[in-house]
Amino acid sequence: MIETAQKRYLSNKRTATPKQALQALADAAPDEGTFDLYGAGAVIEELEHDVAALLGKEAAVFCTSGKAAQLSALRVHAERRGRYVVAAHPRSHIVEDENDAIGTLYGLRVARTGSLFEPFTLAELQAVHEPLAAVVVELPLRRAGFRVPLWDELVAIADHARSTGAAFHLDGARLWETAPGYGRSLSEIAALADTVYVSFYKGLGGLAGAALAGDAPTIAAARTWIGRAGATLFRMYPYVLAAREGLRTELPRMPEYHARAVEIAAALRDIPGIAVSADPPASNAFAVYLDGDREALLAARDALADARGLVLFQNLAPTPHPRVCFFELNVGANTMELDVNEIREAFAACR
Repeated sequence: MIETAQKRYLSNKRTATPKQALQALADAAPDEGTFDLYGAGAVIEELEHDVAALLGKEAAVFCTSGKAAQLSALRVHAERRGRYVVAAHPRSHIVEDENDAIGTLYGLRVARTGSLFEPFTLAELQAVHEPLAAVVVELPLRRAGFRVPLWDELVAIADHARSTGAAFHLDGARLWETAPGYGRSLSEIAALADTVYVSFYKGLGGLAGAALAGDAPTIAAARTWIGRAGATLFRMYPYVLAAREGLRTELPRMPEYHARAVEIAAALRDIPGIAVSADPPASNAFAVYLDGDREALLAARDALADARGLVLFQNLAPTPHPRVCFFELNVGANTMELDVNEIREAFAACR
């Protein structure tokens, strides 16, 4: 049997130990300088400046929680407009994964827009007949298979939001990963939005943390709400250092990660009992659907991992179909070390 330490993982997986990760951050820290204090300090301000420049925005704020970042932005948009309803997809993160923080803590209501399995369209947004504080688009829409609207549709949605007096906000937790699929720069995508949230711990591999970017008055107002949420800590430099390293090392690789995701999806496409979504992938990540009994699929995965040292997936989730399961494949540095033909043969062997 091949030991766990020797196994290779198809989906992006952090293999460093906590000690190794902290040592790497220590090596990346400047030799001189002062500590940050409740969001103020050179190390944070430099990161905020860099993120604002990448996204083509006037200002940015770093905080430890993506939830606090973007819900604070939505609250500011609501207060300015005297409207407290935001349009969002029914499977978006703010609807499905935050235990109604948007309503319970921020006093906002979500007009759930669109069907369960596709990003919402301009026509579906136009069917919302109540004054909106903001329209939120998650790029990519993870729970629907990492899908994105077509570019022209995204532009039309942004234009419509503003024409009704609403703000347009991008939930860009994976915006870094999405830009190559659109074939557009980060700033070109972000230019559509009044505010943009980005994460540092997903594709960039940071410890935690997020940034919110937009015009200076909006970001200044959001800082107050971020502080109220407890997302501005006494010291945040470890998170900032990790974010900075992710921007330096992982962000430049996003185009090759996306290209490899497209290659893998194409290689899996014609294997019986396998489907992928989105096809072709819109980012470095996509969902893989497997026909079969879940326990049998897990047993086949384990047998292949023992025989070949390759772990095809870790979590295998159920779907509404009783004999279809799925997992999320996130292409990262470890995926790039694997040959696409080997990946295809491994999946074929599991069927």
